[in-house]
Amino acid sequence: MTEYNLFCYSKSYNDENSFQQKRYRVFNIEVGKDRHNELRTQCVGILGEPRFRLSDFWKQVTQDQWKQLMDLAKEVRGYDFREGFEYISGQKIELKPETMIEVNGKKYSASTIQEALKRYVNE
Repeated sequence: MTEYNLFCYSKSYNDENSFQQKRYRVFNIEVGKDRHNELRTQCVGILGEPRFRLSDFWKQVTQDQWKQLMDLAKEVRGYDFREGFEYISGQKIELKPETMIEVNGKKYSASTIQEALKRYVNE
């Protein structure tokens, strides 16, 4: 296995997703060195540097962290990577639907309102 893979997996031995070459891959997609480093920085920002036994680490990932990782994977891959995360972590990921809040007849997700409030408070 090479150090240049992030959230990559293969259910088969020695197939096109195997990790024997020095390729810069994230979510089973080759992304190049610079993009790999950007994505790794984003993932560390979401999860922090793992300092636990691996099996314990995945049990501590919050629903919000899973959502952020799923959104990042969707941005890179163009589709859901839930199967990949579940295979890698050994955890079943069941995200709750996001809470919607109605303001003046328009519906907003709770996270959208939270982000707007953060920007407002920081201004």
